[in-house]
Amino acid sequence: MVTPPARVTVRVAVQSSRRLLRDTLSACLAIRPDITVVGKVAEADGILALCELRQPDVVILDAGPRLRETAVLVSDLMRSYPELNVIVSYRNATEQDLAAACRAGVTSLVPESHGLTALLTLLRPRKARHARTTPGSLTDREVEIVVLTASGHSVGEMATLLRISPLTVENLKRRVFAKLDVSSSAHAVSRAASLGMLDRSESPAPRTRADDSGDSTVLTVVSGQDGFAIDQIAAVLVATQLPFVLIQTPGPVADAHWARWHRGPIVAVLVDPGRQDWDLVAELGIPAILVHSKPVDPPELAEALASGATALIPADRIDDHFLSVLRMVSQGYLVVGSRPMRPLIGAVRARWEDGVAGRLELPELTARESDILRCLAQGYSIRQTARVLGIAPKTVENVQTRLFRKLGVRNRSGAFAVADAFGLLPATAPPPAGDPGGRASPKGYSSVSGNDQRP
Repeated sequence: MVTPPARVTVRVAVQSSRRLLRDTLSACLAIRPDITVVGKVAEADGILALCELRQPDVVILDAGPRLRETAVLVSDLMRSYPELNVIVSYRNATEQDLAAACRAGVTSLVPESHGLTALLTLLRPRKARHARTTPGSLTDREVEIVVLTASGHSVGEMATLLRISPLTVENLKRRVFAKLDVSSSAHAVSRAASLGMLDRSESPAPRTRADDSGDSTVLTVVSGQDGFAIDQIAAVLVATQLPFVLIQTPGPVADAHWARWHRGPIVAVLVDPGRQDWDLVAELGIPAILVHSKPVDPPELAEALASGATALIPADRIDDHFLSVLRMVSQGYLVVGSRPMRPLIGAVRARWEDGVAGRLELPELTARESDILRCLAQGYSIRQTARVLGIAPKTVENVQTRLFRKLGVRNRSGAFAVADAFGLLPATAPPPAGDPGGRASPKGYSSVSGNDQRP
């Protein structure tokens, strides 16, 4: 086994008003081992908040035909973050537009016609090209709290996963609320979703020893294609003294001595598996971790979930995430660490509850459900939402219940995570928490103070 050289990771923030371009560009960048996408926003104004919270090294702006207007935003960015690497993609620009962008401090100008390859060339690490550290920025641990909250984890589950006390989790949540300027977990998830921060496929730091917990020892059964990924998994398990079995020839395993006599949990780890590799999951009735070296599209994800997969790990993240995910899976958790799995899980759960068979489809929200979702994303309570929309609080509760069922979730945080994956959340970030009578309301509605009367 050969240890790969250490990689320098470039932190990138993406802005584009075009959802398809924004998501596609972020996905293309995120699969590269030397790039971390810290967030993405639709509106140009949102990039300033994202830079303050996540401190990217590089910002990619989609100017389209409005290069001169984008130059104004770049000027604001460079005043706050003079060492930031700003890359602007444009089309149909005049010489005056290009000159204005250069004067504003744009590091690199890339015509759309040059494609992704030209953009990737400009993302190579450069010395002293980092955003300035600010007191209000989110730490990696605080971002983990937001992502785990969006995945539906309770405070106790987050404490177990991160190996910290519940009190520490509560303190971290309070700091997150202050930095995001929100007052609840649901509002924090909504705010993070608007900044594209829920796409991180990161997990907490792995354990360094196998005997630092009172849990039963996990037996890991490794199967799949031979290669560097399996070598990495074996190296991690050997280093932490965790028992494992390497299946070199797929076939029946129920009568093997380890399957008959092991008294602790058993977890399968399938590396780029074929059909025969999935057979051991069905034969033993055990959970499986899918390790993939290539991007997995939604149909493949749906098939993997149906076959028994309960976690997904890119092959280039084994060293960082494998042990944490293995521990959670062995305890019966469904570890959702990547964006494509969230909408699939929500849709599958909704179909299970409704008893409907068929293909996964985009949920269709009624006008009232969309109104409720937008109000909740603003941070309104049930009563505040009822006041803004001019309906009874009980009606809001009933519509919210139907909305949760349709999205396949059980709380607001889960609704925001799934709705963001489906593109159902408003593109703009919600305003800070406060009295609904004194802050902005959803488009098309006017705020109503507590003294106003409804007919």
